[in-house]
This record gives sequence, C-alpha cells and structure tokens, in this order.
Amino acid sequence: MRDLLVLLARWNRQFNLVSRACNPAEMLADALVDAAALTQVIEVDSGVVADLGAGAGLVSTALLLLNPGLALELVEANAHKASFLRRVAAMLTDRGRGGFRVVNTRLEALEEGPRWRTAFSRATWSPNEGWRRASPHLVKGGVYVALVGPKTIPPNGWNLKRYDELLPDPEDYSTRMLLWQRK
Repeated sequence: MRDLLVLLARWNRQFNLVSRACNPAEMLADALVDAAALTQVIEVDSGVVADLGAGAGLVSTALLLLNPGLALELVEANAHKASFLRRVAAMLTDRGRGGFRVVNTRLEALEEGPRWRTAFSRATWSPNEGWRRASPHLVKGGVYVALVGPKTIPPNGWNLKRYDELLPDPEDYSTRMLLWQRK
C-alpha cells in the first residue's frame, strides 16, 4: 500500500491524477470503503468487472486487494491516467496480487457487444447516463453500479443500498449509496 501511495503522489504532482487538495491516504481509505460496499452487491467471482472512467484506479485497486482473483478491466480515456494505471497493474502483478487490463479509450469508442458481467463508475456520470453508456457492453443479466453521494436523487426503478445498510460500521460514509440496474 505504501508503494502505491508513493507512486500516486509522484505521478499526481506531474499529471494531476486526483485532486491535489486531497490526502492520498484518505483517498485510498475512501476507495477501500467503496470497494467493500461494491463487493456486497456484485458477483466478484463471475465474469469481468469494468471500472468506467477509472481515473487513478483507486476503487479498482482496492477491489483487487480484497479479491485478488478478480478479472478487472479499467476504461480510461486520459492517456496519462491510463499510463499510471498500467504501472499500478504491473506493481500489483509483481507482488502476486493479480492485475487488471487497462483500456485507454473513451467508452463510446468501444465496439458494442457483451464484454462485462458488471460495470461500475464513481462520480463519472449521472446513474442514467452511466447506464446508457454501459448497458451495450453488459452481458445478459449484467449489472451496472453507480457509486454516488448523498445529493444524488435515485432514478425511478433503480436498486439502492446505502453504505450503512451494507457495511457494519460505515462512520462518515453512511450517506453514500450504490445504485444499480440489471440488464
């Protein structure tokens, strides 16, 4: 974990991967909470999971640490962020933690067709917009999950779980939510 934080701090100074106002250790803690919540609503042992608009990949990295055999694909349009993600994937693979595949493109540029069992995004789009973009790439029965904050109004027909329903002691995270829809 320390190596990941050092790498994030070094790359962030040059490429602004995450907000410079944020503490990287706190961001990683946030990502671990998000990943723990995600594992309560997705099938981690069935098919490929996609992180759409992966950014610095913190949630995916945390998911992989919690589920080392997970098949992950990170979609990130920004070339600098995608390069960082490849470094993280190599570091995790070298340490026997598995890895993930990085796809450096916009989601719209991917050929439509079933490729993921689950796709998720965190603070990338509104839930409905994320569904519109992700659903063409989900297998039948696949799930799109939006990780959202307390100000998000859940769209009609979406499944909803608050972190205080998913985690034993969510503390400051209790107002966060997961919204999901199945194809």
